[in-house]
Amino acid sequence: MENIKNIQGDEIKAPAPNHTFEKTKAYQDFINVLSQIIEKHGAEVLNEINHEK
Repeated sequence: MENIKNIQGDEIKAPAPNHTFEKTKAYQDFINVLSQIIEKHGAEVLNEINHEK
């Protein structure tokens, strides 16, 4: 517990993201497939969400 510091809310900063995974082919393939799914079904999903309210 002695390692815990009191910091203000505006002092909290997220660590810098690790960008090395973005360079892998598997990651790029995943993002491409995800983008295609969103392009194909995104409007339909949003319409269903809007009708549930």
